[in-house]
Amino acid sequence: MSTVLAPIVPPVGLPLWDVIVSGKSLGPLPDDVHPGLVRVARADDVRAGDLVVGYFGKEPGDRWMPIGHVGELCYRALPARHPQGWDVLSLDGELFQWSPHDLVLIVPAGLAPETHGAGDRVERIAERFPYGWARPRRYAHHGTVIGVDDGTVTVRFDGDWLPTTLPATHIRHVNAEFVEEDRKTYGFAHGDTVALPHRPAVRGTVVDMWHVSGVVTAYVVWETKRPTDERARDLSAAAQLPTAA
Repeated sequence: MSTVLAPIVPPVGLPLWDVIVSGKSLGPLPDDVHPGLVRVARADDVRAGDLVVGYFGKEPGDRWMPIGHVGELCYRALPARHPQGWDVLSLDGELFQWSPHDLVLIVPAGLAPETHGAGDRVERIAERFPYGWARPRRYAHHGTVIGVDDGTVTVRFDGDWLPTTLPATHIRHVNAEFVEEDRKTYGFAHGDTVALPHRPAVRGTVVDMWHVSGVVTAYVVWETKRPTDERARDLSAAAQLPTAA
């Protein structure tokens, strides 16, 4: 069943219309976010911390559709412009697929703020150059919140020695289901400790994982040697990241 929302006032320059949101394909919205808070915005008007819940048309890029299709999105935005200056941007911080004038369904951060507490698992978007890559790889760098103070959070990111303090809108909660899926599939996930079977005494922290042509590679920050990229199948789980109380 679909829920018909009252007409909403979109940003300046966009038309006024009713937005029909399909509850079944919503993903769904978090329990504490009412569908009536959904708004229409241009992709380049999305701000860090906004909750992205859908887009106009069947695929990003379709224009001026009267119905807002809510797909399998529902994530906190960490927007970024393309580093090479192309007229394309990312809303999740990793995948550059949006044109500035694409229309997106969002819940503004001010209407549904994300809260953080000590022990929460969160992620930021970071960049690094894997061996042999000519361009930086953007990835979700997980960490654990150790302090919250007046709009900022202090996080100890996986593999880092020192904690980092940054605005609360620059991080988002880690999807726990994705973490458990990785553990079931590979035996470990971001933040877990791993070892190489032929050197079990040498341990490291998984900081990044990605797929290329069916091969899963993990970026591991080792305790006693420099970080390396290792095939996930060549690693063994040594210890899971403890769950914070």
